[in-house]
Amino acid sequence: MESYGGIILAAGSSRRFGEDKRNLQLSSGHTMLEETIQTASACLENLLVVLRYGDRAYATQLEGNVANPSVRYYLAPDSALGMAHSLANAIREVEDWQAALIILGDLPFIQQSTYQAIVAQYLQSAADQPILIPRFEGKAGHPVLFDHVYFAEISELQGDVGARSVVDAHRDRVIEIDVEDAGILQDIDLPEDLKT
Repeated sequence: MESYGGIILAAGSSRRFGEDKRNLQLSSGHTMLEETIQTASACLENLLVVLRYGDRAYATQLEGNVANPSVRYYLAPDSALGMAHSLANAIREVEDWQAALIILGDLPFIQQSTYQAIVAQYLQSAADQPILIPRFEGKAGHPVLFDHVYFAEISELQGDVGARSVVDAHRDRVIEIDVEDAGILQDIDLPEDLKT
């Protein structure tokens, strides 16, 4: 169990956004999800992108647009039941990882330096089985790294709340990392979020 990687959650329905926000064009020329994948894959040796169960054609499209052999695409069987179900499905696919960063597909502006800082901190403190959370100006954001000892708990999650309950259950293992990166808080839920 030497490796670590990232799980990008991109299996939501974008109901609040009004259209499939994963395909939103950014000023970089990439779509929102492509941008998230590009940045994370530049820093992580393994990446699992979690899509909706019916997204086979979309996965093929992404594979063509993001040519990176370290990126895998996974269609979560329970994606219609909510984000926690998609994450629970996905964590079972990476049981051989030492740690996983849980990355939200709608946070495309996270900087490479933040991924690198989280990984560096993990490599220093892996023996403590930490949960690592980045913080900008006192506010906690994403991605959150979980040591593999929490994978079993994550695999039991249900609903649409992500892994917050796992964090709350292990507060004594949480290490917060201060970063100069507002992107850890800048999720795109509504079209006007791009204008802020």
